[in-house]
Amino acid sequence: MGKIKHLIQKEFLQLRRDRTTLLILLSMPVLQLLLLGYVVSAEIDDIRVVICDQDDTPLSRAIAHKLDASPCFGRIFHVNTPGAVQACLDRSEVEAGLVIPVHFSAHARTGRPAEIALLLDGQDVNTATIALGYLNGLLAEFTSEQMHANVKMLAQAPPPQALRANFLVRYNPNLQNSAFMIPGIIVFLLTLATSGLSAAALVREREIGTMEQLLVSPLKKYEIILGKMIPFAAIGLAELFIGVTVAKLWYHIPIAGNLALLTLFTLIYLFTSLGLGLLISASASTQQQALFMSWFVMLFVLLMSGFMFPIENMPHWAQQLTYLNPMRYLMVVTRELLIKGSGIRELYQQGIALLLLGGFIFTIALLRFQKRSV
Repeated sequence: MGKIKHLIQKEFLQLRRDRTTLLILLSMPVLQLLLLGYVVSAEIDDIRVVICDQDDTPLSRAIAHKLDASPCFGRIFHVNTPGAVQACLDRSEVEAGLVIPVHFSAHARTGRPAEIALLLDGQDVNTATIALGYLNGLLAEFTSEQMHANVKMLAQAPPPQALRANFLVRYNPNLQNSAFMIPGIIVFLLTLATSGLSAAALVREREIGTMEQLLVSPLKKYEIILGKMIPFAAIGLAELFIGVTVAKLWYHIPIAGNLALLTLFTLIYLFTSLGLGLLISASASTQQQALFMSWFVMLFVLLMSGFMFPIENMPHWAQQLTYLNPMRYLMVVTRELLIKGSGIRELYQQGIALLLLGGFIFTIALLRFQKRSV
């Protein structure tokens, strides 16, 4: 470790001399978080709903059939208890839950307000807002149809407000768009800083001839790689903490989860992002080539991560392709952890996927680097 320590110190000294790069590293995450947090948004046209029908009457079942027939909604799940509805929301299996209570039809038949409960997953503001609008419109249309058809259960001439829903938005009660977008931006900046900068730095070493000097030094190849990667891992963690600080202080996003757990997942993810940088540097001959290759990779992982476009709306083949994208998993982890406060029980599958992808990508990058260094 003593030899690696000197190489790490050399990397930080070199970075400090490059004041332009240092300024970009410190200012870029703050500026981009402030800008992208306001201007980036997403659209969705497929909403998953879980229904708990405790009344189980023709009228209550007609509401479920109305949802089933609507093109605005995707899969409709049916459960038996309100607790199961909450569990589906906790596991992010649905975006909305509908609970029809006992005596719903009896209240509607007598003209009293027939209330239903609607639960929304507020971590995705755009989806929750759209779901709220769709369900409001569908319930209003359902009430109008029942009144015009003069259904016996509504023959008491109930007023238009007889069918009323009580809305409860979980995890993001104020429907802040920034609460959904900022965690994704943090992951993107983390990936950009570690993959892009590490690739450019290694190629620059090769261009100016210092890489050859390192290869003939007493340092082993794995020690050279560690000495090069550790400073960028530290930069990546700094980007993470800057992003979380801006999210908390500027956007007032409540940090619901454990930051130590987020740091752990980020360290696992760094094997992937730094491995990508190492792979790009081993494949590129010049810094310009490394830059183009980095942006090509960044474009792919960004578009296929669920950051800008919901994965559920992608074609089936594209959805399958996203499973090869490590950013997809850290995007889920960051949003679930910061907004929902999810723990290892809910996120361990994402961690396993990151470990497998990170190990595979970093191994390929090491083999490619060793072959290029021969």
